[in-house]
Amino acid sequence: MYSAYINRIGKFLPGKPINNDEMEEYLGKIADRPSRVRKRILNSNGIKQRYYAIDKQQQTLYSNSQMAAFAVRDAIAQANLEPTAIDLLACATTLPDLLVPGFASTVHGELSELSPLEIVSTQGVCCAGITALNYAASQLELGKKQTAIAVASEFPSRLFKNTKFEAETSVQAGKPLPFDTEFLRWMLSDGAGAFLLQNHPNSTGISLKIEWIELISHANAYPVCMYSGLANETATKSWLDYSSYLDAAAAGAFDLRQNIRLLDNVMQLGVEGWLRLIKAGKVFPQEIDWLLCHYSSHFFRGQIVELLEQAGCMIPEEKWFTNLYTRGNTGCASIYLMLEELFNSGKLQPGQKIFCFVPESGRFTTAYMMLTAVESSNKPMISQMSKSVDVPEASPLESVKTEHPNSPQAYLLRELAWIWLKFDREIRSVPIVRKLYRGEFTIEDYQALLCNLRPQVVEGARWIARAASNMTDFRLRSTFIGHAQDEHRDYQMLERNYVSVGGELSKIVEYDKNIGSEALSAFIFQQASRENPVDLIGSMFIIEGLGNRLAGKWAKEIKETLGLQDEQVSFLAYHGANDESHLAKLENLINAEWMTDDIARRIVKTARVTARLYLLQLEEIR
Repeated sequence: MYSAYINRIGKFLPGKPINNDEMEEYLGKIADRPSRVRKRILNSNGIKQRYYAIDKQQQTLYSNSQMAAFAVRDAIAQANLEPTAIDLLACATTLPDLLVPGFASTVHGELSELSPLEIVSTQGVCCAGITALNYAASQLELGKKQTAIAVASEFPSRLFKNTKFEAETSVQAGKPLPFDTEFLRWMLSDGAGAFLLQNHPNSTGISLKIEWIELISHANAYPVCMYSGLANETATKSWLDYSSYLDAAAAGAFDLRQNIRLLDNVMQLGVEGWLRLIKAGKVFPQEIDWLLCHYSSHFFRGQIVELLEQAGCMIPEEKWFTNLYTRGNTGCASIYLMLEELFNSGKLQPGQKIFCFVPESGRFTTAYMMLTAVESSNKPMISQMSKSVDVPEASPLESVKTEHPNSPQAYLLRELAWIWLKFDREIRSVPIVRKLYRGEFTIEDYQALLCNLRPQVVEGARWIARAASNMTDFRLRSTFIGHAQDEHRDYQMLERNYVSVGGELSKIVEYDKNIGSEALSAFIFQQASRENPVDLIGSMFIIEGLGNRLAGKWAKEIKETLGLQDEQVSFLAYHGANDESHLAKLENLINAEWMTDDIARRIVKTARVTARLYLLQLEEIR
């Protein structure tokens, strides 16, 4: 038998933290009436902020599968591990993006850098994350797998949009939302965590050895408590049994509900199982250094403390660790995000025992886990290779606002944001970029990057000038001409960088375009040669966005990894700062009075094609 170790923990928290006063701006007012119970519920649960993967227009910013994939990438990047080394992907959630196929399939689909591998989906409520972890750890302990990922992700905010309840008969009759659903609106939040598991500890630094995991269901003796798919807890008619989806929606069968009258039983059963583990000699309270207890509300912490004190096995509260109040209740991802924060806090010491306790209200399941912090005999080293991967940048035009959500401008901004997020995600999987983020970048890689970028840089001013000559609007023509003037000598800075790191000027000047560069150039020049090629705003959005959002970071990484001077990475650094002014001009164009639905669609298509061809240009760098 082998052992299973948690060697890295990644996370993804969408957007910025949202405080209690902002929640209803995101979830909306049901029937245009503010919630009467929101403040009371929030005062009870103690949560001060949380994260949502929707914006204030209730548009989805990331899918559940994408959030899981971002957390996985974060964990892999920290380990300096080739993604192809992963041979098992276990994924957990409460409500996946799709009914079919399983959640693990859609997460694997987001992770194109992984190889074909075994996947498993676990679906439930709060214990689903531990279930996925338990499967992955078991496969490592049996010797069937060597490196695995267990990931848990939740996206409940989209269930609680005010528009979700408009079709319900009771709401249309002027009645308030049932408390069992209203309660959850102010309890749950979005996020994802991922564990990288291996059958050996880290060569440097702390690892968490999984001593044991135990999951116990009491569904045989207790009714459903937290559910979706029934009109109420006593109903026997599934949402699939209604004559139509509209009838199911009118009955409220799609609502996520919780029978709060049963919640005391959840805590009692959880503590009862805790005591059973103590009696069996698996838990010794005096030996526990850290207690990670997933309680959904501060209210339940008091109940747990009271029950443990009554049993004489209380673990001092100074040993308790939670981030419920700052990250919210993220369901099955909560224990992952708690462990992530503790693991990366620097507080863990070799030999410490971490006891994890996860009660689930779905139909009364409880999970327990014992971990031991272990450390290699080698001293940990700080290096470029241990850096965490950045979360995707927001759209370069995130600051642009529109007054009308159904306007061409609003459509354009939404679509460009999606294209950018996909582009930002995929560019990190390109081999040469992945090497940069892992600290494996070499001088030869830098030279190859500059050689392959030069044709696009040289031709940038040319296609912009050609597009200007074909513009029918003189204001657009002036904007494009000014942009071409800004760009036309940038290639000289690139050449100086190349020569400064040992390259020969004649080589970069004569360097052949790769396949991606040929395709990108041909496409953009074709568009620029058409009458009124306003759709090239989409190309400028991608290229200038990369300069503004990524080039500066690449310059910093290259400088630190290769030990270069500022003047040797000046081309990328310059664009990291200067392209912001170019994006400001794009903002004005997008909000122009001449923007129509047809023009917006053309810009979106051109942006999508440009993004794909730019990726191909980088993929071809060898």
